[in-house]
Amino acid sequence: MAGFVACNNDNNSAPGQSTVKIHLTDAPADYSEVNVDVQAITLMPSDSTEGTTEIDLGAHAGVYNLLDLTNGLDTLLANKNIPSGKYSQIRVKLGTDNTLVVNGNTYSIKVPSGSSSGLKLQLNADFVEGVTYNILLDFDAARSIVALGNGGFNLKPVIRVSTDATSGSIKGSVTPTNTEGVVFAISPSMDTLSTYLDTVSGSFMFRGVPADIYRVEIDPSTTSGLSNKEVSNVKVVNGQETDLGTIDLTAQ
Repeated sequence: MAGFVACNNDNNSAPGQSTVKIHLTDAPADYSEVNVDVQAITLMPSDSTEGTTEIDLGAHAGVYNLLDLTNGLDTLLANKNIPSGKYSQIRVKLGTDNTLVVNGNTYSIKVPSGSSSGLKLQLNADFVEGVTYNILLDFDAARSIVALGNGGFNLKPVIRVSTDATSGSIKGSVTPTNTEGVVFAISPSMDTLSTYLDTVSGSFMFRGVPADIYRVEIDPSTTSGLSNKEVSNVKVVNGQETDLGTIDLTAQ
């Protein structure tokens, strides 16, 4: 059992939470540099009113050269556990240190709107408890730079948002509910996750589980007098919760 526990890959999201990771990438553009000043990233729940209940994702604030993030490259802007549920918008708040380098010249580029309240990007996502999601912000630098008549430039961000669930979850419960013990989820490659039974409710949950077919083993404590139980062919799908229901443990 000690060996299995050492292989625990379960993520750290608490009950009722999902994990969200924000990545930034870009399509190629005919400039030397396009530097954007990212200050904050927030999520807006679907059931909230305008300007309230935003969730700050704790973005890594800084200036990012979009042209360093082309050809499949990206950078992680934020990684946070949030309450599970439906979210309507993601908001990207930019600072004032945005610059464009072209033909050896550096230009300060202004954002006409979006600096104060943030660039409002439609998300319309439903985050399931215990699941990890990657949100990709594909910043189209070529279409975002607007040339002005005076020879300067503005930044009018064109960003495509995509959401990819990179894991699922497994939950269930046992009777008797006051059972102490460990639950294992074992993939065909023997990658093993582990968690403990809740001694009050008898419940268990694996969060951030990669999609695969698992064998779930319930090992009650040796002092419980209960036999081990195995559930085979437990299918985990990205973005979904696999509920095993209530599992009856029997006496040895």
